[in-house]
Amino acid sequence: MSSVLLVEENHDLPLVRAQLTLRTGAADDPLDSDGLTNFATELMGRGAAGKTRTELDLAFDALGASLETVTDADGVTFEVTVLKTKLEDALALMADVILRPDFPEEEAARLTREIRSQLDELRDEDGHLARRFFNRALYGTHPYGRTVIGTARTLESLSVSDARGWHKQWVKSGQAIFGFAGDLAKPEAEAALERHFSSLPSSSRAPLVRYPDPPTRQGMRLTLVDKPDRTQSQILLGQPAPQWGTPEFYALQVATCAYGGTFTARLMNEVRSKRGLSYGASARVAQGRGRRALVVHVFPSLEQTAETLELVLGLHADWVKSGITADELEFSRGYLASSFAFGIATPEDRLELRTGLELDGLPHDYAQTFPSKIRAVTLEETRRVMHDYLTASDLEVCVVSTVDELQPKLDAAGLLSRFTVERVAHDSY
Repeated sequence: MSSVLLVEENHDLPLVRAQLTLRTGAADDPLDSDGLTNFATELMGRGAAGKTRTELDLAFDALGASLETVTDADGVTFEVTVLKTKLEDALALMADVILRPDFPEEEAARLTREIRSQLDELRDEDGHLARRFFNRALYGTHPYGRTVIGTARTLESLSVSDARGWHKQWVKSGQAIFGFAGDLAKPEAEAALERHFSSLPSSSRAPLVRYPDPPTRQGMRLTLVDKPDRTQSQILLGQPAPQWGTPEFYALQVATCAYGGTFTARLMNEVRSKRGLSYGASARVAQGRGRRALVVHVFPSLEQTAETLELVLGLHADWVKSGITADELEFSRGYLASSFAFGIATPEDRLELRTGLELDGLPHDYAQTFPSKIRAVTLEETRRVMHDYLTASDLEVCVVSTVDELQPKLDAAGLLSRFTVERVAHDSY
């Protein structure tokens, strides 16, 4: 097999997590077919090898387990955690779902209805809603502008035929990253894969496909997402950042940590601690196969939204222009280098990281070299990267709020004149 096998061995408990990750995700969905990967992979678990959805669910239940399917922009993962004594049975069921899906028509219709309900639920959660509209505005037709679960329009067009085509295209050995974490040695894992997945269609190792650079804004754009009866607003602002794993990414990660990465960072101090405008205020640089974004997030009351947005825009401009201080640099380097270990403390955490490195084409020694690379970042590097990648006058901003109440407040504060403004209904996408 040309697939990759990752094993994180740990014998503290008689448990094993088994997973298969495919080198494709929502970002690879065709234009106007948003949600295809999620639709196809969810449908695979609703009838396979002659077993109905109910029969599959009962079989996993009998093992004290369930098969989880998770799709994101860069990959899709099928995952099950079981007692080691139940692993063979779990892998047999998992192989049925992945290799021998039936794609039943009646389940496809039911799944479409369920995803449509998920979309309605997403619209009820303002933070998710803000990210959905922000990503669409920031990335446009770029692959990262795809939405994982699709839209009302694209869901209507997805069919069993599309799901079968997706399965034929992507479920191949060259696209597969198998992973095991827990009470299993690598030879055992290899033997288990041979028993259960030897019929995985063979293909050469898939080359890493890099996405194009995301579009950059010229000027400031504000997307006002109108949702009735809000007492709180969700504000996201940002712009494209460097590629994960590059020297520029490390430098911006340090600078962003100082700006909004901890409870004592500049954003939290100014927005929450000093003024009480938002319970939280954060900034982070996203990671992925392609260039993701630097995103700032605050969530003030509607009454204080104009004041908060004006403050954050000013803080952001000062940060971009002046950079961070030597003291902030020292703190951020130490915090990031020291806290990294907590993110890979368990075998499952380490497997997740190693899978991400495989998906995104990063060196296998990332975990070993991360602390030293972070500690080596200089003040000059942070300022150079911020100068090269960030501009305070070309931001994408998205606000979820009740616009009829908010817009006059933004206008009175002189904020609307700084933006190209688009108003959209919260259920329009």
